[in-house]
Amino acid sequence: MKIIPFPDKPAAVSAPHATLDRWRRAHDEQLRLCNELEDIADSLPGMVNRQKCIYAAKALGPLIRGVHHFEDNVLFPSFEARMLASPDFAKTLARLKFEHFEDECFADELAERLLMLGTGRGDVNMEATGYMLRGFFESVRRHIAFEHDYFATLGLTAAAPPDRH
Repeated sequence: MKIIPFPDKPAAVSAPHATLDRWRRAHDEQLRLCNELEDIADSLPGMVNRQKCIYAAKALGPLIRGVHHFEDNVLFPSFEARMLASPDFAKTLARLKFEHFEDECFADELAERLLMLGTGRGDVNMEATGYMLRGFFESVRRHIAFEHDYFATLGLTAAAPPDRH
């Protein structure tokens, strides 16, 4: 899994098509990571692949923060410009941005737990870790599905959502 570099400003993406393509690839990357996290959760407690845990821990924060930064600073402003001044739209964007913040905090906690698993620490509560993993990847999958469905309903995207599982 590679981490996609995301531009910082709307001007850094030349066309709406390029923005949507980058967004689709970003969601694909997030969903691949969710699949990896689900594999880790399924391996608990006795079949933990420590290398996979370390890799996921290192990829988790940068990927989630990079995608959210791109959405908050490139994609959403592009959509806002096309929606004019819709209070409902602004309210939904505020909700999505808050979810981004929550997901980033959760990703940091989860990365710490994955590093503990990956280094073989014996004091890791496997049941709690399984709940953390499942809570995170299910939340991310729901968030991605909502974004695709919501923006498609408004006519801002024509692309089919990425495979959710």
